[in-house]
Amino acid sequence: MTPQHYNNEKGSIYKFCDDQELNSYEFDLIKRIVRCRKKGNFIEDLEKTKHLIDLYLKEYEHNR
Repeated sequence: MTPQHYNNEKGSIYKFCDDQELNSYEFDLIKRIVRCRKKGNFIEDLEKTKHLIDLYLKEYEHNR
């Protein structure tokens, strides 16, 4: 059985991110935000998202 947070009735998040030409950080951030309310680990998932934003900023600054 497919978990609820993988529901693609309104279209695939993978297709959306591909259409928007998002990089891997941006894709992961969008995915985490969209799914956090559905998975049942809202605070934990958003804390991980905050960490990922910090990592993305660090990598971005390093590569400028």
